[in-house]
Amino acid sequence: MSAPTHLAGSVADLSTKAHCSEIECLMAEVVADPSSPLDSSVAQAALAHLSSGGNRVRARLGLEAGMRVGLSKSDSVVLGAAVELLHNASLVHDDLQDAAMLRRGVPTIFAARGPDVAVLTGDLLLSASYAAIAQFSRSAVIGEMLRLFHRRVARVIQGQCCDLSARNRPVTELAQYEAIVAGKSGALLSLPLELALLGAGVRDTLGLAQEAAESFGIGYQIIDDLQDVGIDGPLSLNILNVLQAGRTLEEATCLATEIASRHLKFSSEAAARLPLGAGELLGKFAQVLNERL
Repeated sequence: MSAPTHLAGSVADLSTKAHCSEIECLMAEVVADPSSPLDSSVAQAALAHLSSGGNRVRARLGLEAGMRVGLSKSDSVVLGAAVELLHNASLVHDDLQDAAMLRRGVPTIFAARGPDVAVLTGDLLLSASYAAIAQFSRSAVIGEMLRLFHRRVARVIQGQCCDLSARNRPVTELAQYEAIVAGKSGALLSLPLELALLGAGVRDTLGLAQEAAESFGIGYQIIDDLQDVGIDGPLSLNILNVLQAGRTLEEATCLATEIASRHLKFSSEAAARLPLGAGELLGKFAQVLNERL
């Protein structure tokens, strides 16, 4: 899931860019580890995908949340890099399954290098995310972080399975749409906040972080769906396809906007209740998107 294009600049500008270059360096370091016996073409493909851009929303959330809860700069960079690598792995595999030709305005790994390299590139980015999180300084908590990593990856996979199934059996219920989107999008938006809270030893609000991120993910995806009207086909998992039964396009669009606004408002309020300001950036993201609906 990428940021809606007309909002991308505003969203990205909210977070300080300090230390973001360190996240980029760490991602490149673990992907192209010279000690790994790896075909260089796959590493080059992964690096090419990372260099194609993106707003680094999850990286910024991890960096900001980590520093807010009192983690060191290096540990905050580790969290941001790990989740961003995980997200990009999912994008490469999504593009493969969708046979997508473009991502961020450039050819996808699938389009440029074929399906075999796309599978391996996504796998490499996924593995690299675990290598990154292994660098967290508090070794006693890494095991718990890895278990949380697995649970969130499994949630994304489940969401993607439901999305693929929906291509043969269109989604007609709003609750089903929201559940699929919460899995596909919300899991990797909550993960950087949850990791920061775990790293700081604050576990009692992990559920709240998940709720805030999932609502943000649903609102975020609805906005993306509204932008894609006319592009997505009638069988695509698009909120307008879900809501248009018995409604005009204008009525469905109005209702979708209201639903997105409700989720973004809840996300902002829930994020504000997270301890030590861990959810401040997510709350700002939600406010900006809501203002532009």
